[in-house]
Amino acid sequence: MTPVTEIPPDASDGVFVVVTRTSTYLIDVAEKTLLRAPGVSEHTEGDWEVSELRRDSQDIPLLSVRSCRIGEPGQFWVSAVDDPAVRTWRITTPVVEIDRIG
Repeated sequence: MTPVTEIPPDASDGVFVVVTRTSTYLIDVAEKTLLRAPGVSEHTEGDWEVSELRRDSQDIPLLSVRSCRIGEPGQFWVSAVDDPAVRTWRITTPVVEIDRIG
């Protein structure tokens, strides 16, 4: 694993583990997938509540990374698995760690 401070919005390859205050994300930029593991974080101190989101623990189509930088909420543009015409933002709690694993 290689620690990084951000995933560049123009990244075209790479697999990243992104740890936020409440969850862990596996992001494959080349395959364009995002997987969220809610409640899997070593950084849950404070009053952070873990939200349940549709398709948690499943790969969902990643359209783009708008922002993913340590200290800020991650912002990901995704589409619905069952209807690609439906698009939405996934905005995380503050990012505390990013590791490039591939």
